[in-house]
Amino acid sequence: MRILNEEKPHFSISQLNCYLQCPLQYYFQYELGIAWEKTPSAVVFGSTVHTAVEAINRGLMDGNPLKNIEAENAFLDSWKDNLKENQIAWKEDPSELFEKGKVLIQLYYDQMRKEKPTEVELPFRLPLVDPSTGLFIEKRDVVGKLDAILTDDTIVEIKTTGRSPVQQEIDQNIQLTLYSWAFRMLYGKPEKAIKVVSLVKTKEPKVIITDTRRAAREHSWLIATFAQVIRGIELKLFYPNPIGGFGCFNCQYQEKCKEGDNDAYSFQDLQAVDAA
Repeated sequence: MRILNEEKPHFSISQLNCYLQCPLQYYFQYELGIAWEKTPSAVVFGSTVHTAVEAINRGLMDGNPLKNIEAENAFLDSWKDNLKENQIAWKEDPSELFEKGKVLIQLYYDQMRKEKPTEVELPFRLPLVDPSTGLFIEKRDVVGKLDAILTDDTIVEIKTTGRSPVQQEIDQNIQLTLYSWAFRMLYGKPEKAIKVVSLVKTKEPKVIITDTRRAAREHSWLIATFAQVIRGIELKLFYPNPIGGFGCFNCQYQEKCKEGDNDAYSFQDLQAVDAA
């Protein structure tokens, strides 16, 4: 594969999801770079658990599985770092959340200790191209990271969540579609499956493993979606989400959005779009 230009603008699945949820939120976060006033506790929890899971996976890959106490210590160290670095908006009791995290780390180890990853936290930077249709988005690359790849070419994705996963939601998840596409771009062959390991922080924490697959037509849909979203960004289409709901409730820019005088969707911008 050709060497990509690291200076070329890139795009991520987080940016795509953000724009699809609310273009104005995308504008505040990625165009203006406005920092969150507080980090949601769910984000802190997910980051902390992910750090410990990565340590477990690297031990499995190297043939030196972590002991229980080592995995727990990795979780504790990451937890302390996050508390120092972030102003956190707690929606759950911190001590209860911490204990749930320790339980989930142990459950993950019990479920996955017989697996042997060949890659852990594999980064990628790829040209946005659809091999099926030839659609090529020249202006941007796509970047991401695969949590793990197993010896049988199974992609492993780790998710923390507050509820049990729904198969239909996993089958339609565009992040997993991107990872399937990226695997085939990197390795030149289809993955065996995508294994989603959901660490569920319910009252009784549990780990649920769900398999899913992707077809080439879903890759084509994703690349076409990237193309349309990037076009919208180029046209400065940064309107507020008219539906609202859950995304608005958890948005870090609620007050900024309510100001109502945002340049992101000014009358002048609308005239410029019409002219284009």
